[in-house]
Amino acid sequence: MSYSKIINIVDIGTTKITTLVAQHFPKEEKVNVIGVAATPAQGMRRGQIINIEEATASLVSSIEAAERMAGVPIRRAVIGLSAPHISSLESSGVVAVTEPNKEVTAFDVERVLEAAKAVSLPETSEVLHVIPRQFIVDGQNGIVDPLRMTGVRLEVIASIIVASSAALKNLKKALGETGITAEPMVYSGFGAAEAVLTSTERELGVVLLDIGGTTTSITVFIEGSPNFIKVLPIGSVNVTNDLAIGLRIPLEEAEKIKIYLSGSNNIAKSEDKKINLAEAGIEALPGREIDGEVALNGIIKPRVEEICRLIRDVLQEAKLASSTPVGLVITGGGSLLPNLEAISQRVIGLPARIGYPRQLGGIANEITVPTHSTTLGLIDYSIKNGTSSTSRSSLKSNFDFLRGANMKGAAEKVLSVLRPLLP
Repeated sequence: MSYSKIINIVDIGTTKITTLVAQHFPKEEKVNVIGVAATPAQGMRRGQIINIEEATASLVSSIEAAERMAGVPIRRAVIGLSAPHISSLESSGVVAVTEPNKEVTAFDVERVLEAAKAVSLPETSEVLHVIPRQFIVDGQNGIVDPLRMTGVRLEVIASIIVASSAALKNLKKALGETGITAEPMVYSGFGAAEAVLTSTERELGVVLLDIGGTTTSITVFIEGSPNFIKVLPIGSVNVTNDLAIGLRIPLEEAEKIKIYLSGSNNIAKSEDKKINLAEAGIEALPGREIDGEVALNGIIKPRVEEICRLIRDVLQEAKLASSTPVGLVITGGGSLLPNLEAISQRVIGLPARIGYPRQLGGIANEITVPTHSTTLGLIDYSIKNGTSSTSRSSLKSNFDFLRGANMKGAAEKVLSVLRPLLP
């Protein structure tokens, strides 16, 4: 049997927590998804914890469901997160090459990245990622990999991704109570990029939009590296709220109508006639009729235009619109909003396409949709950055798994008897 590794992903979205377990076969370069579960993100608002007990319960629920499906314990996981407290800034660092023959080593690269990391930040913020955009050796710029190059002075221009210290500490505390070790915490936009962008798009210049429930992540790639990051506190849930208010219906039914109208065929059917509530899965509105044209053009369209205007303003303020000839690649659950592709092209003034994640093996067929782009992309991120963890199957490991999942009652009693006997 081919050697394989288990990759665990916990993607903490703004409205749901998705846990995914994948089996990676390095020799075959093959990945099979063997477990996945998504639960509502209780105790959280816009990606930040507002109630640790409720957030922990949501994490445990998602993790345990994925464990049951996959049949393996989750002890360590790559944690994906996106929230308005995450942003980016440009920094640079410079060091002297230490080798006597003046050849750049991995130690020099590590030192120069640490130098770039030494930026002045508020006490409430901390560095999440340091992403090199280019290296400079003795004045020669545009270098992607400086290893083994000869010189006396090594510089780097890097993107520094920063996040709220308090938000990260609260998240680590909630994860600790589930028994999960974060390896590592990753800005979700990097996962979405792995899933839906090509290397050519990143090299030429592209704007990746990941529209979630209550946030929209903007990640700009230029010359292969992330150049700019901004997370806006607005998303597809705002459309649901508008529908609920405008049509005077409960939020649950408003969400169903939004999902129904997200299908291209249903847009055409609903443009000039009443929405078929039975087709939309709505049984709680007896005797009601909902005008499709009002829902689409009177309620959804203005909110989608507002989201696009906010994105346009961010890009114009950062002076990046002219540096992204590829245009927009839109993913996330909100990318399926009605007419989003056409509206974004018109309002933002850049070509646009909807980004679908690449196909994986196992049970991934059911989740190969923009809603799960980030979660699936974090698998590739994990493989590229060497964060895969080999699953253990020893007796002690399995009992540790029971304990780490915060299980009570009979399981704890069994553990209390058998724990002294474990190696």
